[in-house]
Amino acid sequence: MVVRRTVMVCVLAVVAYVAVWWMFSEEEEPAQATQAFVTDYSKVEKGSCVRFTGPGENDQGLTVVDCAGAKAALRVGTVLTETSGACPRGDYKVLRDTRNNAALCLMPNAARGDCFEYDTGDLQRSVVSKFDCAAPRVNVQVVDVARESCPEEAEFGVPYEEMTLCLRRVR
Repeated sequence: MVVRRTVMVCVLAVVAYVAVWWMFSEEEEPAQATQAFVTDYSKVEKGSCVRFTGPGENDQGLTVVDCAGAKAALRVGTVLTETSGACPRGDYKVLRDTRNNAALCLMPNAARGDCFEYDTGDLQRSVVSKFDCAAPRVNVQVVDVARESCPEEAEFGVPYEEMTLCLRRVR
């Protein structure tokens, strides 16, 4: 009887070992793009995309996200090394980090066909948000992201340092 219990315990131990090994040796799925909470604007790279994760648009809730993600409405156009610095040509949303003496010049992360809630009169005060084009909050759609001038179907262009965002009003 003792031998039978010992054999049974050994078999269960081997089965448990194999089960644990199998669970942890499986090939993992590719990791999702990581998000990084931003506390020092000088460490953010030009071209990175960000979103506000706090209760409002303030520097307490800025997170770097994958530019292909649906929540990536803003892209870093320029990183300034002084809070008193000015953004290059363009209608940027400016966030200043006085703790680290840096600032971010943000522009919409836009591609042809994207739709936004976007205050075309004052980007600095605008809550630039990307939505499905059928959403009631959408007021502009991206016609093109051009190097120079916009095509005829664009109602207006918003110039930036390296491109012009060509938009049409939706509502």
